[in-house]
Amino acid sequence: MAMLRAVLLLVTLNVSFVYALSVTSTQSWNITTDPQGSVRLNGLAFQQQPLLTFGDYQYVAYYTTAKGYGSHYVHLGRRRVNPSVSAWEDFAFTDYEQKTLDEHNTISMGIGGDGKIHLSFDHHDVPLNYRVSTSGIAKTIPTQWTQAAFGGSVVHALPGSTGPWTPLTYPRFETLANGDMLMEFRIGQSGAGDSYIHRYSSSSGSWSAVGKYLQGQDNNAYINGITSQDGKLHVSWTVRETPDASTNHDFYYALSEDDGKTWKNAAGQAVSKPILPTTNGIKVYTIPQKSEIINQEAQCVDLNGRFHALMRDKSSGTAKFYHYMRTPSGTFSKTAINVAVSTPPYLAYRGKIASIGDNLIAIIPDQPKSTITIWGATAAGNFTDWKNLATIPNMNCEPGVDYQRLATSAASGSPILSLFTRQGGDFGDRKVQVWDFAMQL
Repeated sequence: MAMLRAVLLLVTLNVSFVYALSVTSTQSWNITTDPQGSVRLNGLAFQQQPLLTFGDYQYVAYYTTAKGYGSHYVHLGRRRVNPSVSAWEDFAFTDYEQKTLDEHNTISMGIGGDGKIHLSFDHHDVPLNYRVSTSGIAKTIPTQWTQAAFGGSVVHALPGSTGPWTPLTYPRFETLANGDMLMEFRIGQSGAGDSYIHRYSSSSGSWSAVGKYLQGQDNNAYINGITSQDGKLHVSWTVRETPDASTNHDFYYALSEDDGKTWKNAAGQAVSKPILPTTNGIKVYTIPQKSEIINQEAQCVDLNGRFHALMRDKSSGTAKFYHYMRTPSGTFSKTAINVAVSTPPYLAYRGKIASIGDNLIAIIPDQPKSTITIWGATAAGNFTDWKNLATIPNMNCEPGVDYQRLATSAASGSPILSLFTRQGGDFGDRKVQVWDFAMQL
């Protein structure tokens, strides 16, 4: 009987621990009215890091209507989030008019250790568009928040580095532990392209080429992200042969321990650069074409060095979201995320995944219900104990996550999940929003 009581007590304690993750409060802010157009330009997976915290301030990048239908300005907003949350203030870059109604032509933002804010925007197989603040405005906070902090006009090359710079798509930034920053993008076109990395030095303020690291073989890689943590750079992707998304296939992974100069496969074995789809040990899971695997979903790395990716496919016969995980020793697993959401239609909105300590958060759009659902799982529950933490109504987007704010707030003991979202509905009523979820571990 004593043994039975001990077992029951252990089970009770374990269940209590597993389901400790919860949302304690929620706030939201309307940032702008989403522009009118035949496609959406805000709130898409192609938009890398629309929301980013540096120091005590959070920054947001988005499009607003400039001069009527099909004409847009890049906007940059900021607010203080520590020690308390202040009102948003923003300005428009009125010297560049975005006119292409193509959902790929989104905005990406990065901030290096020197506090300079970098923006890259309006790309789909076109020359690079890039601008950077003239000084470290995220580090030495200016009283006036205006375009004047960015000085000159848009440029089409990274100062100090070497190209190619066109045809370019999907720019993204990733800040390294020492304050330097990487910029990654595709050169080429859907079904025929290569991926490049450039490095920004926060001490010199200049760029240098790390080089081509992924090379297509009559195809191209679509990466879920490029994530740096504890001196390791993780990237995962699927591959496509044509502009038709139905030709997406397979799951690939690679790891770099020197910020992209050299690479290893999933088993930790060195591989030659550039990495090819046929490079030994790079393909982790075989997923056939026409399995509805969607490119550019999401990935993250937790504090224990485990790599996680969120992707979906129909390889089981029913479309499902899957959690991919790699342990630091190199062991991979793929597990269905069995949560109460609608079966995702083909080409439905993509989700995000994030970590808080030993917990995972999956942010999953339920497109048929026009909601975003937020789910939590724990290492103690083998990341299968998914629990609904919150639901956002009237959503019609692919959310963006402020990973930096989540990490720094979690380290202080008060985690905040900040999401960049877009409402559903008609033009005029449809708002671009930021949502904050205070969480308890």
